[in-house]
Amino acid sequence: MLRRALRPAAALAAATIVLVSCGGDDDEGADGEATTTTVEQTTTTVDATTTSTTTAEVTTTTAPGDDDSAAIALRGDGLGVVSLGSEPDAAVSAVTAALGDPSLDTGWESSFGTYGTCPGTEVRAVEWGGLVLLFTDGPTDFGSTPHLFAWRLGSTPPPLATGAGFGLGARVSDAQELYPGAVEVVPPEEPFPGMVLISADGGQIRGFLEGEVVTNLEAGAPCGE
Repeated sequence: MLRRALRPAAALAAATIVLVSCGGDDDEGADGEATTTTVEQTTTTVDATTTSTTTAEVTTTTAPGDDDSAAIALRGDGLGVVSLGSEPDAAVSAVTAALGDPSLDTGWESSFGTYGTCPGTEVRAVEWGGLVLLFTDGPTDFGSTPHLFAWRLGSTPPPLATGAGFGLGARVSDAQELYPGAVEVVPPEEPFPGMVLISADGGQIRGFLEGEVVTNLEAGAPCGE
């Protein structure tokens, strides 16, 4: 292919010199003197053109999303990034690093209130959408100084689940499949809903049921009505 491309260029490079003479080599001008007019040779060289095709390597990168909630796993002993029994400020900082600033921080208030009758004399609730961390100033199985004693998940966001993928909207059959031999189903009894109890991940995870579907999840020390 290269030889064929060069042949037209060689032919054009050998262009013939053209002399244009006005009245011949020795024509006389108006004043009687011989006038010679010469047209300079113009040589046009056409370079051989080589066409090459380069295929650029394309790399497709999927940018990570802004949601880092995958760092958190619902566990019987905490949330993966923090354990039940942790000091309040350390626990809040750990979850904030994963989910961003909380949507609500009640500060310390009476342990009898919105979240039920909780251990101790004061309770602090910190929320990230549907996720609630509960702290107490009283003793529980997880500590005796102010500490994280429970977590609750009542809605999404954030989209959280256990390490096995069990979360809100799952069914009792899903729990039995993911945690064989570690699931207890408690039937509803007025005024309490049915529950699925999962013994896994360092403790017990409690799921509240509407029929066979999980609508709420929690772990840690419960608060009474």
